[in-house]
Amino acid sequence: MKNNKDNRFLSFSRTPLKTEAEEVAKKPSKKQCFPLCSYFKCAKNALVIVTRFYRGKPRKVAICRWTGDLCIGCRCQYAYCIKRAMLPDGTCGLEARETKFRDLLEDIEKEELGRDVKDILTKRFGRKDMLME
Repeated sequence: MKNNKDNRFLSFSRTPLKTEAEEVAKKPSKKQCFPLCSYFKCAKNALVIVTRFYRGKPRKVAICRWTGDLCIGCRCQYAYCIKRAMLPDGTCGLEARETKFRDLLEDIEKEELGRDVKDILTKRFGRKDMLME
């Protein structure tokens, strides 16, 4: 009997269920455009950033004055980016561009290092065909 009672309480969880509004207010991944970005704007001029307290800590929340609810971000038809970097699927073009640019710089540095090493080796040994192996 005692085991039955213990099993009954295992399924109970104390974590509250998240509503859709709370999920929207959470910061999405870095690749998605979100309403708290400084480049994010509303064509209806209805975007308002408000500070709300959640579990005693202040958090910034984007509210749409037009609907009177939380801003849905890149899924809204009136959302746009000042830098014109928001792609049709809602991803941020600036984030994607920065990562590719960094990778390109790292590749250039690696190639330059490789060229320097090859130059030093050709000066010391005098033959380039040894480096091809």
